Amino acid sequence: MQNDRQIEQGIVLQRRGDLAAAEAIYNRLLEKAPAHPQALHYLGLLRFQQDRFQEARQLLARSLQQEPRNANAWSDLGMAIIRAVGPEQALDPLSKALSLAPGHPDALNNLAQAYRKLRRFDQARPLLEKLVSIRPNSAQARYALADVQYKMNDVTSAVANFQKAIRLDPEDRRIRIGLGDAYESNGQFKQAKMQYLAVLRREPDSPLALARLLQLREGTVDATWIERAQTLADDPATPEDGRIRLNVALGYWNDREKRHDEAFRRLQLGYDAQARRDPFNADGYSRAIDSLTEALTAEFYELAPVSGIDSERPIFVVGMPRSGTTLTEQILASHSEVAAGGELSMLLRVSYQIGELSRSGEPYPRGLRTVGRMGLRQMARRYLDHLDKISASAARVTDKLPFNFMHLGVIALLFPNARIVHCRRNPLDNCLSCYFTSFAEQIRFANQLGTLGRYYLDYDRLMRHWHAVLPVKIFDLHYERLVQDTETQVRALLEYCGLEWEDACLSFHKTRRGVRTPSRWQVRQPIYTASVQRWQAYAKHLEPLARILEPVLREAGAAGSPRADGSPS
Repeated sequence: MQNDRQIEQGIVLQRRGDLAAAEAIYNRLLEKAPAHPQALHYLGLLRFQQDRFQEARQLLARSLQQEPRNANAWSDLGMAIIRAVGPEQALDPLSKALSLAPGHPDALNNLAQAYRKLRRFDQARPLLEKLVSIRPNSAQARYALADVQYKMNDVTSAVANFQKAIRLDPEDRRIRIGLGDAYESNGQFKQAKMQYLAVLRREPDSPLALARLLQLREGTVDATWIERAQTLADDPATPEDGRIRLNVALGYWNDREKRHDEAFRRLQLGYDAQARRDPFNADGYSRAIDSLTEALTAEFYELAPVSGIDSERPIFVVGMPRSGTTLTEQILASHSEVAAGGELSMLLRVSYQIGELSRSGEPYPRGLRTVGRMGLRQMARRYLDHLDKISASAARVTDKLPFNFMHLGVIALLFPNARIVHCRRNPLDNCLSCYFTSFAEQIRFANQLGTLGRYYLDYDRLMRHWHAVLPVKIFDLHYERLVQDTETQVRALLEYCGLEWEDACLSFHKTRRGVRTPSRWQVRQPIYTASVQRWQAYAKHLEPLARILEPVLREAGAAGSPRADGSPS
């Protein structure tokens, strides 16, 4: 009884923030009883508060040796492991907590958080739906559910839950920014602007809200906010994250105002800082492409087994980011037999199984060489099951994760009858657009022109390799041809995908669906050509990039392609 009172006293002190006094109580208890489960548990939580996550993990594990059915301790251990090691290792203890107490709110939230960190949103969603049913008046639970729904491209549900979360907590900046993002994805740009302005009325120096406001493609921005953004971006006292965001946003805004030199200067300020913090390993990426081309050869595909699944349901839309993948998906999604999947992570997750299923135990790409028919079939079934969650009835479902171009070697064996649409664009226009959206899309290779150019060359040589060795047809869709002769290109695209012509595919901008990529404004406009040869406005700034891209530019030989010095040919 005395020990219980001491524990309660320690908890009260801990909640007040008097960690030293609470720690003294727990240590006195542990001196008398080194295996005291509650003292170990709460001292572990105290270490967590101090950001000493490895110690927290050890103390919580010792507590569970004494009380293995304590759901609270299992949940707390999972959170300590997330911070100490990573979310993957936390799944078992968090699942254990829920097996002991299926309605445990903290365990539901923590396991959902682990899945969110792993981008396994389909597994996080049911946990958060259950949490919301238990705590319907929790703004944070609503926010977490809305965020997951948004990332799963269920924008309509996300908007509804963001709105409910705001009613519960109108002052929460994150919820308003999240709702603004969701409104933008839904094409509701005026409503998005209202959310960003609501944040700025309370926090006029919010870099995130200012950046979102400046990057809106519709409407004007009051000069007061432009000046505030410039002041904060140039102030060393502004946290670096904020300065990066604001410089990038000012780059966007100046580009729209056709102040190209200032736009590029602002972008360079932001991206150079970002690259210093998180540099891209261009040499490592080149080696990864080498491993793909060396392991997956024409000789391999001549003899390789396939899954035996003849499904034509998946349509993979691949290419460099900003090459027209979102526009292509929007055109396809306007067809009555096609459902838009957006940027799905499932192919990557399926590919992670290769190390387990290969006889050599190696991961992709070398491991693919020793995966048998049954393993391939298992992977293909898992992917198709995920498509059923997107649409149970659509004849075709798109997967427009651009980086799936790295995994065409897997797709060819899983789905020999799948359609692969490869979006291509003028290399300089494509790279300039990547540079502008690098921060929004978190594509580190595009933070600097040097790594961006090298990445493009590696991408280009891999796609040439796939065209040469894969036993499937890849349909190349050129952005410039699509915007200049839309109907001809759309007809060819639909024919390749085995779809009948529908006029709606030419009126794609009228199709209502959530679009989460930076192209969410463009796909709601009729076809326009303003992005063709856009690089010319930035030619003098792009000279280093043009020199790197010279081999592909020279080979393309298209009218208007630049020389190595950036000038038109």
